[in-house]
Order: sequence, then C-alpha cells, then structure tokens
Amino acid sequence: MKSWGLIPAILAVEVVLAQPAPDPVFPYGAVYFRKSNPPASDWARDHKTAAEAGMNIFRHWVMWSAVEVSPGVYDWRDYDRIMDLQAKNGIRAVLAEMLTAAPEWAYRMYPDAAMEAHDGHKSISGYSGSSATGGFPGLCLDHPKVRAHAEKFLQALAERYRDHPAMFGYDLWNEGNGWHGAGGFVQSASSAHIPNEPRSTPAGRIYDYNPHVQEKFRTWLKVKYGSLEALGKAWRRYSFATWDNVQAPRAGGPYADWLDWIEFREDHAHEQLRWRRETIRSADKKNKITMHGLAYSIEYLPQYSANDWRAAKEVEIYGFTWIHARKGSQPWKQFHAVDMIRGASRGKPFWHAEFQGGPLWMQSEVLNRPLDDGRKPDEKDLRIWNMVSFSGGISGLLYLRWRPLLEGPLFGAFGPFAMDGSHTPRSLMASRLAKWANSNPSLWTSKPVRGDVAIVFVPEAVRFTFAQQGNTSHYAESARGAYMAFFDSNIQPDWVHVDHMEEYPVVYLPYPVMLKSTTVAKLRSYVLNGGTLISEGLPGYFDESARAGTNQPHQGLDSLFGARELDVEFAPDLFTSLEWN
Repeated sequence: MKSWGLIPAILAVEVVLAQPAPDPVFPYGAVYFRKSNPPASDWARDHKTAAEAGMNIFRHWVMWSAVEVSPGVYDWRDYDRIMDLQAKNGIRAVLAEMLTAAPEWAYRMYPDAAMEAHDGHKSISGYSGSSATGGFPGLCLDHPKVRAHAEKFLQALAERYRDHPAMFGYDLWNEGNGWHGAGGFVQSASSAHIPNEPRSTPAGRIYDYNPHVQEKFRTWLKVKYGSLEALGKAWRRYSFATWDNVQAPRAGGPYADWLDWIEFREDHAHEQLRWRRETIRSADKKNKITMHGLAYSIEYLPQYSANDWRAAKEVEIYGFTWIHARKGSQPWKQFHAVDMIRGASRGKPFWHAEFQGGPLWMQSEVLNRPLDDGRKPDEKDLRIWNMVSFSGGISGLLYLRWRPLLEGPLFGAFGPFAMDGSHTPRSLMASRLAKWANSNPSLWTSKPVRGDVAIVFVPEAVRFTFAQQGNTSHYAESARGAYMAFFDSNIQPDWVHVDHMEEYPVVYLPYPVMLKSTTVAKLRSYVLNGGTLISEGLPGYFDESARAGTNQPHQGLDSLFGARELDVEFAPDLFTSLEWN
C-alpha cells in the first residue's frame, strides 16, 4: 500500500500499486474527463465499457483552477479516482495541464496579472466552451508570482502521478497554437476594433499587453536591433529617447513594428511551451510529453502563434485536432492536415489527437451545409476518416470526447458514445477500429513515402499577409490550392519548412510576397545546388522591413529566375469569377 498524498492536500487516497501496463501497440482512445463531465457516478461503468471496446488511452484536462483550491492546497480527489479506474481497466492516462484556467483566488490576489487586450480590455475569469469550469482564459504567466504558483502546480502534478501504473504522459498547452497558445495573446471572440485608428487592426482582441509582456518585448527588441537608435530607424519612430517609451503596437498594418510584435509573440509562445516542458521534466524524467496543435500553421500562425514545426520540436509526440464538421469532407482536406503534421513532426510519432466521433450542434461552421459533409457523421464516416489518418502515418488516435459534454455550447457534440455513455453505431465502429489497430502491430512499421513535390512553408510570408490584409486567407488559400491541385492530379505533395527544402528535388513556393534576406539566400542556394523551385508571382516583392523593391522580383530574385517585371496590374476585384481548368 502506498499513499498518493501530497502535503498540503485536501485528501490522500490509498491505492494498491500495480505494474504499469505495456505501452499500447497503437494508442486509441479519447478525451474523457473535463471537470465536471462525465458525471462521477458513471466513471466506473464508462471505464469498463471503454476497456471492453478496445480503448487503451484516455486524456484528461487537469485544470489548475479546479485543483489548487487555495494557495498551495490541492484537491486531487477526482483525478486520483480516475487514475485508479484506468489502472484497474488497463487504460493508460495522458494528463493535459491546463494553466489556461487560473484559480479564482489568483485573479483577486494578482489583479496586475490580468491579460490586457489592444483596446485596454482586461481579462476576467470565465468559462471555456469546452469545460464548464471557471478560470479561463488564465492570467499573464510573465507575472513572476503567478508563474511561481503555476510552476509549483505543474511540479505537484508530475510528482503525484509520475509513478502511477496508469500513467503514460502529459499533454502540454491544449491546442497550444490555438488562441490561448500564445500566452493569451489572441482571443478570437470579439469583433472589436480600435476606434478612429488610421491603420487596420484585425478583428478580435489582441492579447497580451500586460506590462510584464511589454518588458519582455523590449528585451527581445534589444537583442534584435542592438540599440535604441537602430530600432527607431527600423520603425521610423525617431524620438523614443529611452527604452521605457517603446511600447508594443496596438494597431495592425504592414509596418516593421507590427511585424516585430507578431514575431515576438511567436517566439514568446514557444518559450512558454519550453518552460512547461522543462518544469514537468524537472519532476518526472520518464513519462512521455506530448502536445497537439491545429494543423493550421498556414492560416493561424500570426494571430495564434501556430507554428507546428516549432512546437513539434519541443515534445516527444506531436499531434493535431481535425474536426471534419468544421472543415468539410472534401477528399483532399483531411489528407492535407495529416500531411502537414507529418512534415512538421520530422519523423517523430504524431497522433490525430482530437478526432470527431459524433455530431456538432449549435456551431456557425455547420450551418447551411449538408449532413454528409461531416455535420452528423455515421459509422461509415468514422471508418473512412480513421483510414485517411492511418494512411497518412499517424501513430495514435483520440476522439475529442468519449461521450458528449452536458453543458455549454458544445453540449451533445463529438463523442462516438451516446450522451449516457451507451454504445451507438459509431462507437461500435470505433471499437472495431481500436481492436483492429492493436491486433496488427506490423501495420505500424510502415511509413508514408516521401512526396513527389513539397510545398514550402515560409513563416514571414504568413505574418506579412496578416499584417497587410488583417487575415491570412490569401496565403492559406494559395497554399491549400497548390496542395489540392497536386492531390487531384495524383501527385503526392508534402509540406516542408523552408529550412529543410533541400530534402526535395522539386518545391513549390506559395504566396511569397514578403521574404527575409535569409530566406532569399536559402532559395538561391537551393537552386544553385540543383533544386527545382516553382514560385507563385511577386516573390520577395516586400523585404523584411515591409518595403517594396524598386525592381521586381526583388532582392536579386530577378537574376535567379531570369525574369524581370515590366508591368503589373493589382486587380483582385476583376478576378473574383476567374476559374482555371
């Protein structure tokens, strides 16, 4: 007998230790517990049902706000019981740390840690659409006292469960390159704009302008520019006088200050991701560390710091959320997401970490779309969706609900099992797939072959599109359009970061209107070393200072391509109905 008590704690539960189950051949399961769903009275029955169905892994949200009920006092009772039920039923556990739900007492104790939006709005404790639990969207983790509390919580979590026989690993920063993934920098729920601003500001509140983040931004700028004079010249702001007068820009536009702010936020987000990993590793040296994003680097990178390539570097198993009801069921769409995460993972195991298993209600994405477009899937949809991700090389799959939530805007959604936890035709199909996947270990020794061509991901081009347009749709549609064209032509396209394009003999460069000089040098080297570069129009039209070149293509690319622009017409309004066959 061993006590899992941690002092101070509300309750220590006695459990009988067992040897950990071996790692699954193929991790197949679901996200199960998001306090307070499913009801505690059903947990024992649900775990028995799941084990009989062939499920071998569950992920749970461990919300800071639900555990640290007062400073230094942790209530682990629900998680202790869940973990013991998993050990009893041979199901492994992934614990998702949720610092994005801060304790209620912390909001009152540290009012200066509230995240601040570009319009001055300060965040307050609220609910998540995915969990009827307070504390969202969290507090500024650059506030030293808040970070200290958060660090102790992560260490306590790891110390408590690192030796539990059900333990498999941790999931960092749920959908960490979603809006909360940038340390609370972006919240995509508001249409607020700064009134009477001469420069365009993207829709939605832009976080975080907390003074502690501003100070980190100034430090970042000092490293990049070296002196206040150099910064003033780059920003065309010549009268800062002291570094204290440098503030993060609060209005968007294709200017150096906004581009620096976007890039800093991405760097900062991944610094916070690394801090999470290192904090947990300091207390648990053996269990796996996972993370999952959204497979949306080509669209969400600037506003949400969604860089799958960078995030995948920080963990042992990467993954992605892909919900067909929100994206559509065209054949190429799921493939492009799986291929993107495979490319970003660079040979690491990767999971389809949140997979749709049931209908989606009450969401704008499903309106005016037919039922057979993922809106209300049946067991045949689940089968083919599973097979697409399997064929793309995933090494694990979790439904984003085992059974649906009972509260909030996502009630009744996503789960293959019914609202009461009973079987449905979808869950029976999920059970068949889980058992098949784990009965055929030789299947998972195979890997997808390298593609015939690679689509090059250039981060600064996405950032500039956002700065110039207020969104990233031009870049995203260009990149996805290239993928779709190759896919429909039976040519396998992979996604490759610009740093790794030499791995492919032919690469395609989408929407390259802004390129850094370092990227131009990489493109030149690639071509001179024998690679074939296919570029869309206006490569490097703007440089990294957001200035257009007087000769086009800019930055010496005219000599690389052997072509120079004589005339150009910017006329997107004339081409809204243009179609190429």
